[in-house]
Amino acid sequence: MAVALAGCGDLQGLTPSDLPPLVSVHVRVTGDLDAVRRPSDRPPRLRAAVLWGQPWLPDVSCLPPIENPDHAAVVQAGCGDLLAFKRAGFEVATDFPVAADGTARIDLYSLPLSLYGDMYSQIAYGSVVIYDDGNGNDILDPFSPDDVVYGASLSSMARPDTRIAFRHGEFDDRLAYYPRRGCQAPTEGYSLVSAGGFTLEDAIDAQAHGELPAQDPAQCRQDPIDRELTVALRDPDELEEVSCFPFAYFFNPPPPELFPTTTDVKMACTSIPDRGTGRAHGRWQVLTAINAPQRLFFGCKSIQHTVLRGCQEDPLCEFPEWDMPAPDWWPCPADDAQSGAGNSGQEDVP
Repeated sequence: MAVALAGCGDLQGLTPSDLPPLVSVHVRVTGDLDAVRRPSDRPPRLRAAVLWGQPWLPDVSCLPPIENPDHAAVVQAGCGDLLAFKRAGFEVATDFPVAADGTARIDLYSLPLSLYGDMYSQIAYGSVVIYDDGNGNDILDPFSPDDVVYGASLSSMARPDTRIAFRHGEFDDRLAYYPRRGCQAPTEGYSLVSAGGFTLEDAIDAQAHGELPAQDPAQCRQDPIDRELTVALRDPDELEEVSCFPFAYFFNPPPPELFPTTTDVKMACTSIPDRGTGRAHGRWQVLTAINAPQRLFFGCKSIQHTVLRGCQEDPLCEFPEWDMPAPDWWPCPADDAQSGAGNSGQEDVP
């Protein structure tokens, strides 16, 4: 017992502030904040944060072909930039103040939680974000309208970017995490990687050929993590999607009542995409999008999918979670494969 008691007391050296960081990211902010800052009656509190990214997985209904004008309106309201960076859910940002001279040092004390790949090959990319901490809680809050992003080293693959990379194990050049082709693999561990952008048309064309979108090798660059990273201040309207909370898209059964019909809600009937497999059998879905000022919880732009028959993650599943007759408000044609409630769950054969 004496030995055990002798070992009791305050433990030292076990908190992040007592340990050296794994790496430090050195940031320099450029540009005129007054020229882009939204009106405010308080002094700015600029901070620099690292946001780790979730995998690139655009909603298929946001991609061409656009079937009708209502579909185009839903895409405009609910899709946003299909090449945009999206933060990885609730993973807490690593966050430090920007000094008066426009510099910041971001110390990373842990590995990113959002590593993608398999046991032999894992990768994570992060964007260095500059924001005004409007609510004063020292963290970039995706649900606070007072926190405004004014810069990001990676905001969209449509623009040149510099991202923090963390690689563990081998590098799978087929992994479409944030897809690109033409640049060398990131080094193992932490590094800074830079590349030029590409268009959505380039990405769609590459996908049609079973490839990742190509980038100009002359714009590829790789640097050690301690090289100073420059982030330019920009119009915050261009950066709304960087810090928003991303929602995974899924499918729902129809509610009893019609969706609210206001100028902020867009609705369209479209076919269910099946990537040319023919599995959809002429079935339809209702797409709904809510314009930005009315989006709940300040989440990212998104589309709600409603189908008469299907599963939450697959509207064409073999054994549906629901199979319902069309409600009175249903605006789409009758589904060729829809037989009403009580279906056995087997797909109809055309």
